[in-house]
Amino acid sequence: MTASHFHSHVDDPAAVGRRLKDARLTAGLSQRGLSFPGCSAAYISRLEAGDRVPSLQLLRKLAQKLNADEQYLATGVERVEQMPPELVAAEVERRLNGQQATVPREARPSGGLEDPAERARVLWEHSRTLDHTGDPRGAAHFARDALALLDYADDRRLAAT
Repeated sequence: MTASHFHSHVDDPAAVGRRLKDARLTAGLSQRGLSFPGCSAAYISRLEAGDRVPSLQLLRKLAQKLNADEQYLATGVERVEQMPPELVAAEVERRLNGQQATVPREARPSGGLEDPAERARVLWEHSRTLDHTGDPRGAAHFARDALALLDYADDRRLAAT
């Protein structure tokens, strides 16, 4: 028996095979139905048995055909999708504008360090400044932080009731 090769893009060939088979069955496809030029039904059978390790490119094609998460097929861990920066920005804007009417300006602590919602406002303003000066990555970072603070503020408010 030969030593197994190290494959950094998958956790375990047998586990990959089980997840691939589960995804195929969920999609209602036979091995032949999943096959395509360059990946025969026989090869899919070997993958599902754990006898072969699919390349990253093949996993991507199979995941696309199965409408599955390629990272989940490879490792068993679902990819955490972050909201696109423009959606984060829209959500922070919506929530801050909705809150602005309920919290009088003079009641808010200066700098927003005591109140998570006010801190979110400070981070959001900084995010907008970065966006206007041509740093969309920095802007997205601060917008995500602002959104997380708004979630925390909502949780605190719900826990207090």
